[in-house]
Amino acid sequence: MVVSGPAAADAFRRWGAEAPPVLALDQLDGPGIDLADLRGNPVIVHFFATWCAPCIEEMASLNALAGTAKGNPAILAVNVGEVDARVRSFFRQRPVSFPILLDRDRGAMKAWKVEGLPTSFVLDRDLKPALKTEEPLDWASPPVAAALAILSSSQPKNDQREKETPQ
Repeated sequence: MVVSGPAAADAFRRWGAEAPPVLALDQLDGPGIDLADLRGNPVIVHFFATWCAPCIEEMASLNALAGTAKGNPAILAVNVGEVDARVRSFFRQRPVSFPILLDRDRGAMKAWKVEGLPTSFVLDRDLKPALKTEEPLDWASPPVAAALAILSSSQPKNDQREKETPQ
């Protein structure tokens, strides 16, 4: 899968926020999803729009990542400010295997301080901010895969404490 623009892990920046903003949105065709419920797995939060050409290519790359071996981050794709029917039509033609969330009023976009599309945030297993990119990525490229593997292989701090504490 080739995505125009940088594909290397150097497209990632450290995301220095202390905690991610709240993210609890309606899903396109399903129940609402709250980011807090995904603790225990790394998570990619990807902001996009159907009119954004780089977003369309990157969506295919994210779907390829979602279809690879287990241990990859959970993916939440957040559509920004479009009507449900348009988003539904887009994904009817380009189905994906991860949830599509609807940021109808752009409140999540503002809370996450997204300045352009596509923008992706990567959180570690404790849902602590780790990486951010404002560039389209090839999510299956070796440098990106290596950066994600580091987050996926790290144990949550709570699990480490439980293993170190004698019973």
